[in-house]
Amino acid sequence: MILLHPPSVYDFREKSIMFGPMSDLVPSSPIFEMYPIGFLTMSNYLQKRGISVRIVNLAYRMYHEPGFDVEAFIKKLNASAFGIDLHWLPHCQGSTEIAKIVKKCHPETPVIFGGFSASYFYSELVEFEGVDFIIRGDSAEEPLYRLLCVLKDSANVPGQNEQADNYYYKSLSEIPNLVYRRDGKVYANPIECISADLEDIDFDYSIMFKDVLKYRDIRSVVPFCDWFRYPITTIPVVRGCNNNCANCGGSKSAFKLFGNRTKPAFRSPEKLVDEIAAIRKYINSPVFLLGDLNSNGKDYVMEFFKSAEKLDKNIQIFFEFFTPPEKWFFDKAATVFKNVCYEISPDSHDENVRHKMGKTYTNSQLYESISYALSKGSLRFDLYFMTGLPSQSAGSILETVEYCRDLYEKLGWDSRFMPFISPMAPFLDPGSRIFENPQKFGYTLLFKDLKSHIKAVTNPSWKYILNYESHSITADELVRSTYEAAKGLNRLKGKAGSITENVMLENEQRIIRAEQTMEKIDEIMTISDEKLKEQKLMELKEDTYKYSLSTVCEKKELEFPLSNRSFKSLEIVKTSIGIK
Repeated sequence: MILLHPPSVYDFREKSIMFGPMSDLVPSSPIFEMYPIGFLTMSNYLQKRGISVRIVNLAYRMYHEPGFDVEAFIKKLNASAFGIDLHWLPHCQGSTEIAKIVKKCHPETPVIFGGFSASYFYSELVEFEGVDFIIRGDSAEEPLYRLLCVLKDSANVPGQNEQADNYYYKSLSEIPNLVYRRDGKVYANPIECISADLEDIDFDYSIMFKDVLKYRDIRSVVPFCDWFRYPITTIPVVRGCNNNCANCGGSKSAFKLFGNRTKPAFRSPEKLVDEIAAIRKYINSPVFLLGDLNSNGKDYVMEFFKSAEKLDKNIQIFFEFFTPPEKWFFDKAATVFKNVCYEISPDSHDENVRHKMGKTYTNSQLYESISYALSKGSLRFDLYFMTGLPSQSAGSILETVEYCRDLYEKLGWDSRFMPFISPMAPFLDPGSRIFENPQKFGYTLLFKDLKSHIKAVTNPSWKYILNYESHSITADELVRSTYEAAKGLNRLKGKAGSITENVMLENEQRIIRAEQTMEKIDEIMTISDEKLKEQKLMELKEDTYKYSLSTVCEKKELEFPLSNRSFKSLEIVKTSIGIK
């Protein structure tokens, strides 16, 4: 099987799109070339069961190689099946376009979709050109394995005779989570494969190195741009969530809606630690634990720290919080690790807005956590804010800067404190509480179907891509206040020494240029002559690209403040050729 990761927009190299700050707070670029972590779990699961898997990051290849011919590359591939991710909705156009190309080049080879958005829009997606199967839910490994076993059996190939057809479709009907077509009718099997524990789920990064040697293709497995310079690795803690944040497509209610999951499945602390140790065998890299350990209670956290005592204390580790933890967490973390960073997303400084988002902790609790973590030697504490939230006005967005100024004052202008802000863009997540009931939260949803989102994501700027209108702020106000707040936070970080003066000045200039580019796009959009409009937009192509990168902050601001990152070449080679 070959797993293909598409860019957010397939023809981004030919279009002028001002993606803006949509990807500034994640490692990837605006084309979202970071493939889902599930590619690793599926690859490991299938290969353990005798099925060869190759990961191909088409988005990365297209981004780094301007002359990369996608169709010619795909035509040369040979597989029993192709898998395409449609996880987060910004990939809707890229994934469906890649499916068309795969089917054009390999008309007889099945194309399988999966991911959160594929699960949500399955009934519409399965009718798209090039889509043969969809696996719904968050536990695709076993259904995918069973589907591939059916497809491998040549006796099951439909069209030979009635008996073969009946056997083939009977086999498909018994695979949980599977969506398929027969005689023009869509069949959606019940979502019954929902991992209650994650003991069979492995995040083994060595599979990447083996692929490099096997296919002599290092570029196709790179997780995201700049990964070789900054090889951060991610290990998820949990599938599902106990929290119900209003805008999150991975919230408790969203998981129930698209994946039939009613409670989260946490990975065992021992397994988490073993995988961190396995990563260290190959790479001296920062490790990001995706998901809040505290969500499973103190006993679970303490078990993790006890097991983690066998790790190298110098490991660079990043913890994510959903709510501010108590002091004992920071006490224990400081005894186990020397190089620790933390992050939390309060969304807004306004407790009322935060409460509408589904988060009930106070600013006092937030400050106490940050202050104590820094006092215990944390290298960083990142704070993430958003714009476009329920009941949030332009004035409230700008007040974020003053709130962070007060925090800096209380923290003695500690440079380890790092606030960030970005818009809730480009889309409200399908399955989230806001998406399902927008009026309740003060929004008008501009479109709900997949085709409309595909059309929207190619619009000229992020302002025109948004799938919502807020009743509390206009789109123009949202754009202006987002950039203005970003400038304010940038200046605060410069004053505190969290970033250098040069970085601060460069950031400010990029934000100003981004604002000017957005204004030019707005002027062009008033042109009634479509041909002239397109011509004028293409004249801005260089600027829309340049000012969609590191806009509200320099991308490197997200990185660990350490330089001890290296690949252990001997171990990588030994593993790749099968020497233990």
